[in-house]
Amino acid sequence: MKTTRPVGRDTRVGGFTLVEMALVLLIVGLLGAVFLPATNTMLENSRRKETRTKMEALEQAMARFVMVNRRLPCPADGDLPPGNVEQGLEQPHPGTAACTGPGLTNGVVPWKTLGISQGDATDAWNTLVTYRVWAGAAVAADALTQTNGMNMSTLDPATAGAVSGWLASRGFRACNATACPAGSAAELASRTASNGVAYVLISHGANRIGGFNVEGNYVAVASGPGPGPLENINFNAAAVRTAGLNDFYVDADFAENPAAYYDDIVLRPTVISVALAAGLGPRKP
Repeated sequence: MKTTRPVGRDTRVGGFTLVEMALVLLIVGLLGAVFLPATNTMLENSRRKETRTKMEALEQAMARFVMVNRRLPCPADGDLPPGNVEQGLEQPHPGTAACTGPGLTNGVVPWKTLGISQGDATDAWNTLVTYRVWAGAAVAADALTQTNGMNMSTLDPATAGAVSGWLASRGFRACNATACPAGSAAELASRTASNGVAYVLISHGANRIGGFNVEGNYVAVASGPGPGPLENINFNAAAVRTAGLNDFYVDADFAENPAAYYDDIVLRPTVISVALAAGLGPRKP
C-alpha cells in the first residue's frame, strides 16, 4: 500500500548550523573577554584581603611571644624541606644566642616556635610569609631577639633621652621608594624618628617572586608580571639589612605597571608599638 506524507510536516532533523555555532562561540568569547578580567580581579582582591588578615594574626602571635619571652623570635630558615626537624623553628632555638646566618638570610615566620600551623604562616598564594627582624652581628648589642631585647619597662620616660636614646639604636627603616635618603619624604619610619621597625612581615603577592614555597624552594621566577624595582628590595634569600647596610624595606601601594610592578603586602610594626602591645613599654613616671 502506498503511504503519503502528512501535508505541512517538516521531517528535517533539528540541529545547529555551522553559522549558528559560530555565533554562539563568538558571543561566549565576548562575554568571557568582558567578565573574566573582572572575575580575576575580584579573586586577587579576595586573596590580598585574606593574606592581610593572616598577617595581622601573625602580628598578634608575635606580640604574645614577646609578652612571654621579652624578646622577638629569630626567623626560621625558609630553605628547609618538609620533614626536616628544624623547619618552622627559630634559628637557633631557643633563641638565647644570636640568630643564625641561614635564619636571617632566608627568614620566614617561625610557626612552630609561635605555636601556630604552617598554614597560618602561609599567604593565599601558598608562599611562606617572609620575616625579617632587627638582629644579627651588625646590631648584636641592640638585637631585639636577645634576652630582654624587647623589654622597655626599665626605662623612665621622665629621664631626658631615656626612651628616644634606646629607640635610636634599634629598628629598620621603611620607605616607599628605592632611593631613600634619611629624612626624605620617601622615608616612612626610622630609628632617628624613634619609630624604627622592629620586624617586617612580607607576602610576596601573586607573582610570588622573592619568597619560599612550603616545599622549602626559593621562588626565583615571577608567576606573572614583575618584579619591579621596589619588589627587589624585599626579596628573601638576600643580604641582611642592618644599620648602615641598606637598612630599609619597602612598603608601597599596589602597582600594575609592568615596569614598576609591586604587589607585596607588608606589615611593619614599630619597636615601641610591639613593646606596648606586649606590656613591656616604658614604666610610668
